[in-house]
Amino acid sequence: MRAKKAGVGLNLALVWAQVILPPFPPQGVRWISLGEFLRAVSQQALTIQQAALQLRPAEWDAFQARFNFLPSLSASASATQNYGTTFDPFAFSRVQQTTTFSSASVGANWVLFAGLANHYLLKQARANAAAVRASLRRVQAEVLTQALTQFSQTLADSVALVLAQQRLERLRDQLARVRLQLEAGQALLSDSLSLAAQLAREEAQYLQLFNRHRENKLLLLQLMGEEEVSPDSVEFYLGLQVPDLGLLSEKEAIQLALASAPELEEARWRLLLQAYALKTARAGYFPTLALNASIQTNYSSNAGNIRFDPVLGLVREPLPFDRQIRDNVNQSVSLSLSVPIFRQFRQRAQVVRAEASVENASLQERLQRQQVVRRTQQAYLAWQNALAQEQALQRSVEAAERAYHQTRLQYEAGRLSYWQFREALLAYSQAQAELAQAQMDRRLRELLLGAYIGKFREL
Repeated sequence: MRAKKAGVGLNLALVWAQVILPPFPPQGVRWISLGEFLRAVSQQALTIQQAALQLRPAEWDAFQARFNFLPSLSASASATQNYGTTFDPFAFSRVQQTTTFSSASVGANWVLFAGLANHYLLKQARANAAAVRASLRRVQAEVLTQALTQFSQTLADSVALVLAQQRLERLRDQLARVRLQLEAGQALLSDSLSLAAQLAREEAQYLQLFNRHRENKLLLLQLMGEEEVSPDSVEFYLGLQVPDLGLLSEKEAIQLALASAPELEEARWRLLLQAYALKTARAGYFPTLALNASIQTNYSSNAGNIRFDPVLGLVREPLPFDRQIRDNVNQSVSLSLSVPIFRQFRQRAQVVRAEASVENASLQERLQRQQVVRRTQQAYLAWQNALAQEQALQRSVEAAERAYHQTRLQYEAGRLSYWQFREALLAYSQAQAELAQAQMDRRLRELLLGAYIGKFREL
C-alpha cells in the first residue's frame, strides 16, 4: 500500500512538472550569419545613409576646385525696344517712333596670381573629401559595433537555451530513475517532489530565456530592415572565422589600432583641412593680378547714313543689322593689379579664426588618439581576461562533470542523499552555463579587438 501511494505521488509530481516547451531551434528556420547581418545593417542604417549623403558633394567640390586655375567665361545679351514721341531733326517736328537697341558681349577673366589661394583651395577641397570618406567609415564602424554587441547577446541566449535543454533532459531522466527506485522502495517521495520542483523551475527559466531570445531576434530584424519577418522563422549564428590574434602584445595592438582607426584618420584629415584653410586666409594679404578680355557688339534701329534727296531733302537710310553687328565690334584686353591696403581688419579676423580652427583640430586629433589608445587598451585587457576566465571555467566544468557523474552513481546506489546529488547537479549546470557565456564573451572580445586593429574587415 505504501509503495502504491508513493507511485501515485510520483505520477502526480511528473504530471505537475511536465510542461509543453517550445523547441529550440525550431524546425525549418532561416539561419542568418553575422556577415549577412552586418551587411544588411550597413545598408539599412539611417545614420550611415546620412553620412554617405555628404560624400558626393565633397567629391564634386574637389573636382570643381581643379578648374579654379582656368579663366572664367561669361556671355550676355540684351534687347530693348522704346515706344514714344521724339523730335526728328530732319522733319523739324515731333514724330511717333519705335526704337530698337540690342547688344551682345563675351568676356573672360583670368586670375593670374592671388597669393596661391587657388592652390590651397584645391588641397583644402581634396582634404575635405578624404575627411568625409573617413567620417563615413567611422560612422559605419560605430553602427556595426553596436549591432555586433546586440548580435552577441542573441548568440549568448542561443547557447543558454541549448544548455537549458540539456539540463531539462537530465532532470527528466533522473525523474524516470527515481520512479523506478520508488517502485523498488529505494527512494523517498520527497526526493521525487524536489526533482519535480527543480524541473518546474528550470522550465520557467527556459520559457523566460526563450521569450527574451525572441525579443532580441526581433530587434536584430529591425536593424536589418526586415520588420515584417517573424522572429520565430529565423535564427542567428556566427558563421565566420574569428580572427586569430596569436601572441599579440598590448603595444602591438595599440600600434595597429592607431594605424587603422577611422576616427583618427578623420581627425588627421580635419587638421590638414584647417591648415590649408589658414594658408588660404593668409593669401588674402597678397595682391591680386588678373587678366580681363572682352568682345562686344550692338545694333540700333536709329543708326543709318544721311543723304540728300532732291524731293525729300535730307533723309536717313537705316544700316542693315548684319552690317551693324560687323562694324560695331569692340575688343578690350586689360591687366589689373589689386593691392589690399586696408580692409577694416576683416582679413586679420579671418586669419585669427583660421588659426583657432587649426589649434582646435590639433586638440581634437590628440583627443581622438587618446580615445583610440584607451579603447584599445580596454579591449585588449577584456580579451586577456576573457581568455583567462574561459580557461579557468573549462577546468571548473571538467571538475564539476566528474563530481556530478560520481555523485549520480553513488546516489543511484543509495549511498548519498538527494540533496548532495542536487548540489552536484546544480554546480555542473552552473559551470556549463558560465563556460558557454565565457566562450561567447571571448569570441566577442576577439572580434571587437580584431576590428579595432584592422584584422576583422567586416567592421
